[in-house]
Amino acid sequence: MRSIKFIAAGLLLSVFSAASIATPVITFDEASGTSGTNSNQSVGWQFDVLSPISVTGLGWYDQGQDGLGVAHEVGIWDSAGVLLASAIVPAGTTGTLDGVYRKVLISTLNLGVGTGYIVGGLNSSNSGDRLATNVTQVVDSSIRYIDATFSGVNGIFERPTNFSTATTGFYGPMFFIEDTASVPAPATLALFGLGLTGLGWSRRKKA
Repeated sequence: MRSIKFIAAGLLLSVFSAASIATPVITFDEASGTSGTNSNQSVGWQFDVLSPISVTGLGWYDQGQDGLGVAHEVGIWDSAGVLLASAIVPAGTTGTLDGVYRKVLISTLNLGVGTGYIVGGLNSSNSGDRLATNVTQVVDSSIRYIDATFSGVNGIFERPTNFSTATTGFYGPMFFIEDTASVPAPATLALFGLGLTGLGWSRRKKA
C-alpha cells in the first residue's frame, strides 16, 4: 500500500509540474541582428496583449548561456505607467536557464487584452551583457510586438518609453507566460485523482 502511495504522489507531482511550465513570449536567432550599447539606462520593448495571458516569470538574455555579468532588475508596466510586477535576475548562473534567457519566477500576473504594456529592465553602467537588437524573432500569438524602447541615461530602473530606431529588441528583458497547452484540464485532474483513489481501494481489498 505504501508503494502505491509513493507512485501516486510521484504521478501527481509530475502532473502539477507540467501545469507550471512557462515559456518565453519571444524567441530569436542569436546569430542575427546587432548589439546595443545602452548602458546606465533602462531598456525594453512595448507590446499589446491580444488574448489574456498569465505571466509567471521575468528574465534577461544570456548570450552564450554562460551566466550574466551583472544583475538586472526587470518589470512590466501598464499603459498608465503602473509597475505591475518586478524582479531581480541575478548575476551569474543563479537564474534558471530557459532557452537563451535567465529567468526568475514571480507570483502569477494576469494580463488582460490591452495596449501599451512595456517590459523593461535596467542595464547598469558596468554591464557587459549583450543587448540584442534588429534580430530575427518569433512572437507568441497572444501578444503583438510594437517597438524597442529606452529611457534616459540616468542609471534608474524605470519604465522605458522612448521609441528606438531598432526594429526589434532590446533583449535584454523578457517575460514568460504559462504554457496552457501543458496544463491539464480540471476534469482530467479529477479523473486522474479518482483513478489513483480506486487503485488504492482495490489494493486494500485484496490485502
